Amino acid sequence: MPLRFSLSSLIVLCSFTAILAHNNEDPTIKTMEDFSGYPIHESHSHLSSLSVDAQSLQKQIDELSSFSDTPAPSVTRVLYTEKDVLARRFIKNLMGLSGLSVREDAVGNIFGLWEGSNPELSAVATGSHIDAIPYSGKYDGVVGVLGAIEAINVLTRSGFKPKRSLEVIMFTSEEPTRFGISCLGSRLMAGSETLAEALKTTVDGQNISFLDASQSAGYTKDHNDISSVFLKKGSYSAFVELHIEQGPLLEEEGIPIGIVTAIAAPASIKVEFQGNGGHAGAVLMPNRNDAGLAAAELALAVERHVLESGSIDTVGTVGILELHPGAINSIPSKSHLEIDTRDIDEERSVCVCVCNIL
Repeated sequence: MPLRFSLSSLIVLCSFTAILAHNNEDPTIKTMEDFSGYPIHESHSHLSSLSVDAQSLQKQIDELSSFSDTPAPSVTRVLYTEKDVLARRFIKNLMGLSGLSVREDAVGNIFGLWEGSNPELSAVATGSHIDAIPYSGKYDGVVGVLGAIEAINVLTRSGFKPKRSLEVIMFTSEEPTRFGISCLGSRLMAGSETLAEALKTTVDGQNISFLDASQSAGYTKDHNDISSVFLKKGSYSAFVELHIEQGPLLEEEGIPIGIVTAIAAPASIKVEFQGNGGHAGAVLMPNRNDAGLAAAELALAVERHVLESGSIDTVGTVGILELHPGAINSIPSKSHLEIDTRDIDEERSVCVCVCNIL
C-alpha cells in the first residue's frame, strides 16, 4: 500500500491552512514566521511551494520494514533484538544525513536535534517509535519518526531557520511485546520512578532481564543508569506526533487527516486459572474442573461488560489465551489469559476492569 500523506499532514509543525486561509495569507509562511520570530516573506517567498519528497520517504519506510523477524509484508521488530538494533542504526544514520545532532540515552531513546537560533528556549519535539508487535504493518510509529525527519528536511531545503530548536525523538519500546510494559521509554523520560525501580527486576518470557537485554544492545550499564533518562521539567515547550489511523473511520469517510482529541488509555489484566487435568475421554462432564472453560467464560464476560458500558469508545480484547498442557485429548489443568481494555473515560474504564476481575 503506497504512502498517502498530504503536505498538511506531514508538516504538522508549520501548516494549518484551514485556520488562516480566510486572511488571504500564506498559512505556512505565517506559522513559520510566528515560530521563527522574524519575517521571512521577502527573502523566502518560495516557501509557499514546500514539498515533501514522498518517493524518498516511501523508500525509507520500505527499507526500515526489512529489519524484521517475520517475512514481508508483515513486520516484527522486538525491543533490543538484532533487528531492532539494526533498525536503530538506520534511524541514526538518517538523522545524521539530515544534519541533526544525534544522541541516545541509557535505555535507547534516540534524539536528533536541529538547533534553533535561540537554543536557550525549550525545544519543540516530534517523533514516535519503530518497535513493532508480531506481524504488524510497516507504518505504525514509523511514519511519526521518518515523517518528522522528512519534515525537517523540507524546512531545511526551504531555507527556514527555527527560533526554537526542533528535536526528533525515537522512543524506546512503545509496544509491550517483550517485557509487558508499554511506552517504556517515554514513561522513563517523564520521570516514572516506579517504572525505573521495576525494571531492575523485570524479565521477559525467556527469563532474560531487562538490564541484560539492554546491555546486549549497547545501553544500560547498571541500575543507576535508568534514572538518568528522566527529563528536567520544561525540557520541551511542545510535542506533536504524526501517526497513522489504526482504525477504519477516517478512511471510510475519505478524510485525509484528523486531530486527536482524546487518548484511550490502556489497562491490562493478567489472569491465571488452576483446574484439574484429565483424559478427555475418561473424565465425565459433571466431574470436570476445566481451566480452559473458565478462561473462555471470562473472555466472553469481557465482551459483555464492554458492550454494556453504553459507549462506543469502550473496547476490550483478550489477546493472549494459553492452555496447559495444550493437547487435544487432555482437559486443561491451567489457563492463562491477558486482557486489554481501553477507554477515553477513566471511570468507565475502571468499571470495566473491576467487573471483569469480579
